[in-house]
Amino acid sequence: MKHIVMKTISGIFWTFLFSSGAMAQQKNFTVLPKFPKEQDTVQLIYDARTTVLKDAKVVSAQLTGFGDFKWTQTDLRFTKNDSVWISQFVLPKNLGLINLVFRSDGITDKGGDDTYTYMLSDNDGKQISGSMLGWGMLRAPKIVQGVPYVVDTVAYKSDEILLMWIKYELQYHPENRFRVLFAAASALKHMNTAASLSKLHNELNALEQIAIREEDLVEIYRVYKDILMDTSKTEVIEKKIIAQFPDGQYVNDQQRLADFKLIQQAKTDAEREKAAMYFVDKHPYRESEAAFNEANRISYISAYWIISVYTSMQKDLANYKKYISTIAPYEALSNVIYRSLDVPYIAQKSMSPAEILPYLRVVLDRVNYYKDNFQGDQYATLYYSNAPLFAKILVDNQLYDEAFVYASAGQSTASYQNANLNDTYVRILQGQGKMNELLRALEMSYSLNQSSTYMLELMKTMYIKAHNSEKGFEQYLAKLKNVDKGKELKEKVQQLMINKDFPDFQLFDQYGKKTRLGDQKGKIVILDFWASWCAPCKGAFPGMKLAVEHFKNDPNVVFYFVNTQERHADMKDYVNHYMKDNGYPFQVLLDVDSQVSKKSGVGPIPHKMVIGPNGKLRFSEVGYMGSTSELADEIIEMVNVLKSEK
Repeated sequence: MKHIVMKTISGIFWTFLFSSGAMAQQKNFTVLPKFPKEQDTVQLIYDARTTVLKDAKVVSAQLTGFGDFKWTQTDLRFTKNDSVWISQFVLPKNLGLINLVFRSDGITDKGGDDTYTYMLSDNDGKQISGSMLGWGMLRAPKIVQGVPYVVDTVAYKSDEILLMWIKYELQYHPENRFRVLFAAASALKHMNTAASLSKLHNELNALEQIAIREEDLVEIYRVYKDILMDTSKTEVIEKKIIAQFPDGQYVNDQQRLADFKLIQQAKTDAEREKAAMYFVDKHPYRESEAAFNEANRISYISAYWIISVYTSMQKDLANYKKYISTIAPYEALSNVIYRSLDVPYIAQKSMSPAEILPYLRVVLDRVNYYKDNFQGDQYATLYYSNAPLFAKILVDNQLYDEAFVYASAGQSTASYQNANLNDTYVRILQGQGKMNELLRALEMSYSLNQSSTYMLELMKTMYIKAHNSEKGFEQYLAKLKNVDKGKELKEKVQQLMINKDFPDFQLFDQYGKKTRLGDQKGKIVILDFWASWCAPCKGAFPGMKLAVEHFKNDPNVVFYFVNTQERHADMKDYVNHYMKDNGYPFQVLLDVDSQVSKKSGVGPIPHKMVIGPNGKLRFSEVGYMGSTSELADEIIEMVNVLKSEK
């Protein structure tokens, strides 16, 4: 461990620190400047050459901090600079200690017995309050509740060493007598000797006599409740807290917990919505209460998603705006976006672009508030992962310039690897009249095999307009294909190959014709299991249509679209209308009781299976990733592989 400056330490204590290794320079880890102060921007330098990460291509680290007597954790990215890895970190106010765990490809380096830990000083050169307590607890995670397990077990110390560091904390910060109580009590109880327990009880009695602040009494309460498990004494201290501080934090915490439980106890949707609104009205989110909330499973995320779902379903924009416009913490936005925007607009298609737009506006205002005021990896994940959805809703409302901002943000991380985002992006460029950028986007998407049906049709239209003919179009597409992507697809298909028995079945199709799988022996049969309620199933149909049309003149390749897991008994009319309205030339088999899918091993859908000429199951794949062209190419490659076996 590297110890950073303590000017007021006595000679004996200084000698102890040096001899114990606390002053030893950790040869693999350096902090610059050498003696940083709170709120400095420091460089964290990691020399991995003699560590288990010496061959790492990418290095990150988890930084655990102890400040204001709370543990925090932050993920850091490191950049290679010559022979060392470097990252920057702004030291928060009152941060007393940092510990780093370096990671790469599942391998971690915790620094062994020395650890990668630094204590920090304040602007007067004095050790920050709590830093010595944190250093003692960090190496005693089995003794003190709530201490993160971030150092190697070889760095663990005994109860006596923990008590020693608590003693040093009090020597230089006597004001922390109550704040070290829980850790000290944990060590004394863990020792479990008559002397240690007597000392603990004597200290508790003495502290109870001088406690004048609510937080002091709460620390005594925690020891009796969580360490000594003394029910009667716990009740005595609790009554004392309530009597002396009726408007204090403890009473507020207990009331917040009780009001949150009303949400969980609600029996109807209306009661649940009312309870959630009552909860956030009465108890606005406070970061200072996060630890209690987490420990007692109080979830503002749950409360806000309940409000967002019910208000959006009821088209209650006024209440949606009232609550979501002030939503906190920002992590709650993730569920709100999914439940009240993504599900109704993308999955269920129950709201039109114009209907969903006002709800999006409320969300965007809050998202951008957090963007302007809170930066960091976690918030960046929320923003960039949802940007494609925001862009799609905006472009569907023909708000091209605004949509471009979010689509560009999405592309900055997706890099044309997401077909749905690519579709949105090209529609924006088309709407803006940016024809050169549009063509580049279309070609880049196609080269990576991430194109939608709309994009493929647009490419053909633009090609014909430029050449006054479609002659040469297929050759043009072939030249755009990324060779590496083609190799990846072939390798993927080879890895997916299986050879299993498959049960025969017979079903009626949408026209009333009985169809038996066994009658197709000698042919390659593609089965696509789907349902009317399954958005990904129907989202995959354009790609499947391309594959069907590719083999339309091949009598030895057969496609069956098996309608299963339906919620309505008679799907014949729906299927006929849906296929006709969308121009899908599919033969649909009606698995009315879902028995065929069950016997075939189908669970989640969409599920595509390819049966070889010998009647064996050769390919089986669940899900749809969103690329029309990639899905078609994958099915075509599967068929071609089976043909080559003949």
